[in-house]
Amino acid sequence: MSLLRRIRWNPQNYLCSPRRQLTSSASAVPYPLGRRDPYSLPLSLTQKPHPEEIHFIDSRPISLRYRVAAVLELSALDDAATISRFAVFDRFRTDAIVPCNAVIDAMCRAKRYEDAIALFHFFFNKSGIAPNTLSFNLIIKAHCDEGHVDDALHLYRHFTAFFAPDSDTHRLLAQGLVDAGRIEEAVSLTTSVVDWKVHNVLIRGFLDLRNHDRAHELFSQVKAACDADGIAFVSCTFLDYWCERGEDEDAYLDNWCERGEDEDAYLDKAMSYLPSKVELVSGNKLVEVLFKHGRTSTGWAYFRGMLKENIFDSQTINIAVNEYFKHGEFGEALETLKRSPPEIMSGSLSNIIARLCERGMVSEAESLLEEMTSPGVATFRALIDAYVRAGRVDDALRIFNKMMAARLRNLAIDHAH
Repeated sequence: MSLLRRIRWNPQNYLCSPRRQLTSSASAVPYPLGRRDPYSLPLSLTQKPHPEEIHFIDSRPISLRYRVAAVLELSALDDAATISRFAVFDRFRTDAIVPCNAVIDAMCRAKRYEDAIALFHFFFNKSGIAPNTLSFNLIIKAHCDEGHVDDALHLYRHFTAFFAPDSDTHRLLAQGLVDAGRIEEAVSLTTSVVDWKVHNVLIRGFLDLRNHDRAHELFSQVKAACDADGIAFVSCTFLDYWCERGEDEDAYLDNWCERGEDEDAYLDKAMSYLPSKVELVSGNKLVEVLFKHGRTSTGWAYFRGMLKENIFDSQTINIAVNEYFKHGEFGEALETLKRSPPEIMSGSLSNIIARLCERGMVSEAESLLEEMTSPGVATFRALIDAYVRAGRVDDALRIFNKMMAARLRNLAIDHAH
């Protein structure tokens, strides 16, 4: 029987559905892309640049890395994607993973997940650049953010055969599964090793389900295996939950955040979860939670204690500055900032400039800008936007020109090196 006749008699044996085609093409790549067919991804991001276009950059690997970072800082994601694809040429492969991950991360932050996955496919499937754990974590998070948890699990099971997952890998998967209503799967997948960051996600998930016994069971594991900072951080999750819910379970908060009971008694109950000493990460979380729920006097007490014990960073100062601004106490915010050590003050200046700009205090913001050695583009933009809102277009243009001069100066310094 001829081939044509066989097809006529049994057409289903010779037809390939789109689903089968998709599975076949997707499974042919070294690192799976989930439900996306590699051939459906944007060609502009999955094709190798033409060698003649290489005149855009010079031949140093650090130059490519820096240029991608500089363009990303300007939020020019498409230009950064174009430049980063030169990483596949031999002369740039020495440090290729850094710009590759940077542009994928930027696409994910902008919620351009299709483009992020296209670049992942181009760099690591088509061009053979060796990915690292961060590369996989970025795409796992992208899948979870899109609600495609099974795609994230597929990639996880594939890459863990060759790479070691880290704490972020399990935290991202745990959060994705919890958000998808699959918390028991999250427990099975991520609790082989006790990690307070992962357990914190699971504990909050069980608390939101009102399964307090399971939450405390996991908390017991944290207390038995983790350091003081991790234990205290998870304690803040309990504190935050009970303040939000105002419930009385295990008789330790008794709806006090809602009813405004005596503060000392409230703290006796709430702080029973905390160790005697608050560390940096947990201290920041605790102060933030207390401010969030209106326990400002207690929050300030812990903040001052952290300053006295010298366990604070720029985030600690930012939390305090934001609280001052919330209550219109701008002078106190500035004084708190100026009392900080120079290395911490420099990390907090951009935040207070943004807060000043939000309230139209542009002159004060610009005076602080002058104190910054290398302001970021976001800081300049906050000031430009504030001047535009105030109708001061000439000042906005002046700051814009200052921003461009600063960026060009940085490029020149890098070129000199």
